[in-house]
Amino acid sequence: MKSPHKYFHFFLLLLLLLGSLSLSAQHNIIYRFHHLHQEMVNPATSGSEFIPVAALSYHKQWLGINQSPSTILASTSLRMGNFDFYNPKMMINTSKVKSQERVGLGFGFYADRNGPVSSRGLNMAYAYHLNFSSSSLALGLAGTMEQTLLNGSSWDPTTGGDPLLEAIKDSYYNFNANAGIFYSGAEYFVGFAVNHILPLENKLEPGENVKQDYVLHGGYLFWSMQNIKFEPSLNLRYLDYKTLEYDIRAKVYLQHVHWIALSYRSYKALALSVGLKINRFYLAYQFEANLSSMISYSAGSHGLSVGINLGMRGLEGF
Repeated sequence: MKSPHKYFHFFLLLLLLLGSLSLSAQHNIIYRFHHLHQEMVNPATSGSEFIPVAALSYHKQWLGINQSPSTILASTSLRMGNFDFYNPKMMINTSKVKSQERVGLGFGFYADRNGPVSSRGLNMAYAYHLNFSSSSLALGLAGTMEQTLLNGSSWDPTTGGDPLLEAIKDSYYNFNANAGIFYSGAEYFVGFAVNHILPLENKLEPGENVKQDYVLHGGYLFWSMQNIKFEPSLNLRYLDYKTLEYDIRAKVYLQHVHWIALSYRSYKALALSVGLKINRFYLAYQFEANLSSMISYSAGSHGLSVGINLGMRGLEGF
């Protein structure tokens, strides 16, 4: 016989699932990792760092609850121009692509599993950068494709054998576009993005159109000591014309490359993340604690990310 504690976990996850069946809920997965996969939130940030980089993240929510959500995100971003790349033999291979270093490209992918609901998406971003003497302004546009799958047979309730539940199988596709603007200097950045800007039908909610998400983000870098820098930042989101979310983040850089950050998130969560740079790689770990009553039933959410500088020796005119 199942214990009441097991029944509680089942119904708790069921309620969370019912609240997640919307396009904005899928985007919330990406917004939690906005600092590591910027081009998936604001296409104008593609290529903003000049250095071609790639990142891979894995996130597990509500550890301790059966079939709790898990997410994989992967992205890459680069600035097209007169770069010198390393080939696999570590020999210099000069790129033949010339675009005056104004074009940035970004690619992103995510896959999320939440009980019987799974979703995956692709993001292809383009940004055009205008370089000034001490700052840069970029305009970006991205095309997106998202698929949501419902599979009742993968549900693991406390009492199995429900033919109605197991018969639920469906798949939905949503295609749309994102647009953004990004302005940055050596010590500051600010950006604004509108995601899924086309008012197309939301296949998850027949008869309803997809609603826009608005994202405002910015930060400032303070030099407190020779090898220590402090960067407070804010990420403000208005989702689906009804939900206002924000992340307040304080990030400290050590030796210019390693970092530790503390974030407070408006849905009553506190996140601690640490990043280490090792040669051309960086490793990051994130722990998120839910401050609501759910804290008694979950060991928090955990995220692990790895990134790489794909190789760049120099930039002409930089």
